[in-house]
Amino acid sequence: MEKIKRYVFDHFESHFIFTILISVILINFFVYSKIAFLNFYYLPVMLAGYYLGRRTAVLGAFLTVLLVWVFVLADLDNYYAQEKSFHLYFHLTVWAGFLILAGWIIGGLKEKLRFTDQLQEELAQEKQLLDITNKRLNEYSTQLEEKVSERTQEMERSHGNVESLKTRVEDALFSVMDSKVARLMIEGKLRNEKRRISVLFSDLKDFTVYSEQNPPEQVINELNSYLGEMEDCITQFYGHIDKYIGDGIMVEFGAPIKYKNHAVLAVLAGLTMQERVKQTHAHWKMRVGIATGVSVVGLLGSKRKSYSCIGNAANLAARLEELCEPGGVYIDHNTYMIVQQFFHISRVRSVYGKRETDQIAEAEIQSLENLLNRNPNDVQMLYALGQAFFKKRAASAAMEVFQKLLKINPNHIEAREAYAEAVSKRDEYEKIAVRGKKERISIYRVIGLKDPLMDRNKIPRYFFDKYASVTANIKLPLELIHASEAVDGTLGHGKTVALLSYALADNLGLSHREKEELFIAGYLHDLGKVIIPHEIRDADRPLSKYEQALVYQHPVETSRMIKQLGYSSEILHNYVKSHHEYYDGSGYPDKLKGEQIPLGSRILSLANDFDALTSNRKNQAGLNYQIAIKELQKKTKAGKYDPQCLAALVQLLNLQTTPPRLSTFSLKT
Repeated sequence: MEKIKRYVFDHFESHFIFTILISVILINFFVYSKIAFLNFYYLPVMLAGYYLGRRTAVLGAFLTVLLVWVFVLADLDNYYAQEKSFHLYFHLTVWAGFLILAGWIIGGLKEKLRFTDQLQEELAQEKQLLDITNKRLNEYSTQLEEKVSERTQEMERSHGNVESLKTRVEDALFSVMDSKVARLMIEGKLRNEKRRISVLFSDLKDFTVYSEQNPPEQVINELNSYLGEMEDCITQFYGHIDKYIGDGIMVEFGAPIKYKNHAVLAVLAGLTMQERVKQTHAHWKMRVGIATGVSVVGLLGSKRKSYSCIGNAANLAARLEELCEPGGVYIDHNTYMIVQQFFHISRVRSVYGKRETDQIAEAEIQSLENLLNRNPNDVQMLYALGQAFFKKRAASAAMEVFQKLLKINPNHIEAREAYAEAVSKRDEYEKIAVRGKKERISIYRVIGLKDPLMDRNKIPRYFFDKYASVTANIKLPLELIHASEAVDGTLGHGKTVALLSYALADNLGLSHREKEELFIAGYLHDLGKVIIPHEIRDADRPLSKYEQALVYQHPVETSRMIKQLGYSSEILHNYVKSHHEYYDGSGYPDKLKGEQIPLGSRILSLANDFDALTSNRKNQAGLNYQIAIKELQKKTKAGKYDPQCLAALVQLLNLQTTPPRLSTFSLKT
């Protein structure tokens, strides 16, 4: 059946012509009512239009009309006698027109349908191609996912291997090298350069004798314990341990990380090391030498490298350590000029041979000073005291005594001669010959930290006398506080703020617990500055938004840190967190305003800024406390501080006959 159907469709045009011819012959020869059967011709013509198109249908219709007209004209009387001639011609003409028109219309519709069919066929083909493409894409996607998954797993394994290798390398480096140096080396940020740094050398007196007299296991264990304690002290103050030289240690401050106040950090580390030795290894005596200067720093060595420094500072620090008396910290003149505002320092006089205290001269000086306290203008006693200082080789002290004597008696010839001799001998006596140096140099011994509360430019005497006893029982992480303050060059800031805050709280009638919490907050309020990179803390330029955001977060970090230190009081945390909030709402981190700010935080804010105004900061001399109060009054009128707190501070710094209430307490970490 399909073959017949296909055959008919394939030869439809010839079948169409054959059908027309047969139909015309049969109708015109055998059918009586020929006019009625003229409508039959519409069927083949319409079929031709549908299957063969407009052109073939029109031609077929024209052929049909032509054949009919031939038969009509050939046998007009016999076949169409029943019709009048005019009517017949008119009928045939109309029929012919409609037949041709039917072929034209059906053929046109078919062509449009064929175009539609063609579009559908093309769409079907496109859909088939799209289906094939989608299928291939799905297959490729599946394969790709598998490949990506395999590649990801491979990369994860490789990354894990790299991280494992990196960790092993870092562990290996950290075990033999300072972690900061190792990290900078891995990141490719370690440079060889000239830089101003401070160098510290330390060693133990008579350790060689100890090591020879004890078993090696004991010596190594004791030495490792000692070095572990020293490492804690050094790293706490951001020092880089260059190397261990037996029981000796070489340390750089200000390299590889560039801390501006490296000299202060070095001296603090030296004092802390001496204190730790007394606490943990009292049977040993340590010597510490510190020098500051420009040195070449970088990686030394060919195959085996170490980060170290070369220069005068390192050599001088080693010589100072050799000269240092056990238990002391000796510094050079460069270091002295930087740190003198923070530490009690005495000048070391020149000695020959071994350093031993001249007990006779000391006793004589003490006796003469006691006598002079009764009669300060005794010329004979002054001359004897000057001579005693000169015997002790303290030429500067002798010069001061002789100058005082000459003011009383300008004609004292012996004093004038003694003064001239002291001047000529001062460098010889007070500057020390150091191996490797052509000229004698000034050497100083660091005695300890200065008490910022003794600064009368900042704290009046009567104020100190009233509240100094509050600090007697302090038990706080002072090393941690000092390390944070040293980075900014603000040693003593916490202690001053703590005492001022306590006094203000006492004046304003806060409870005993609130005063205690405020005292602790004053000491610890700046610990969170560790999250601020030191280069930002030292910056003398406007900060970017990112840098400001870091600064604004340090009160929150302080709150977190004091929780880790064991302080769980919410009062304390609130005081610390809001101590940079200002009364007019311009502070941070939460933009609190007015009474929204805890009273303790308002007190801390005022005490903090008062100390900043009265302290030496970034080469600017601190203001006298009276001038500082005037500055704070201006800012209070502008809305920055609580007027009630400022009024309490003004009252405290004026002479008051009625002493504030005092209380003593023991603070525990």
